[in-house]
Amino acid sequence: MSLRLLLIALAGSLLIPCVTHAQTAPSPTELRLGLVGRWTGSLGYRDYQSDARFEIPVTTTITTPGDRATLIRQSLFDDGPDKPVWITTVSLDDRAAGTVAAASFRSGNTPELVTEAVRMAAFADAAHWTLIYTRTGEDNDAPAEIRITETRTGDTVLEVKEVRAVGAGDDAWRFRNQTRLTRRGD
Repeated sequence: MSLRLLLIALAGSLLIPCVTHAQTAPSPTELRLGLVGRWTGSLGYRDYQSDARFEIPVTTTITTPGDRATLIRQSLFDDGPDKPVWITTVSLDDRAAGTVAAASFRSGNTPELVTEAVRMAAFADAAHWTLIYTRTGEDNDAPAEIRITETRTGDTVLEVKEVRAVGAGDDAWRFRNQTRLTRRGD
């Protein structure tokens, strides 16, 4: 083979993985399915009255029934002695619409039903990515835009929830809460 043909073949082989990778970039649904497992960490939140931040431990188990679209997230928050708080969320991804519909259940509360737009903000591989969820809803009994940034870095996940008044500028986003989780090895 001539040097010219060898260089053309080599250049072609270097380009193919790039094109293939771009064509096979996973959907947000596929990335979310990679969260199936057991996690432990903490919920940090801002108190409305004092504006102080608090943190409580959480353990989370994420499962799927196998339909490649539904996730079931069961979280146990340790809110003090004899104050366990269970929140179960069932979510269904709509790949075509780019949304996630979710119903969250907590004893003593009305179920919360939401639909969020979801988009990929960054992707390196199946364990290193950022998704952004957005919706309009309520925060502190007032209409609000809600943004959750979910970042996976290997065996850790950080979800940061920010809120702002409907129609406010980008500088109006305020921290509401965050969940920091680490995959359990058991």
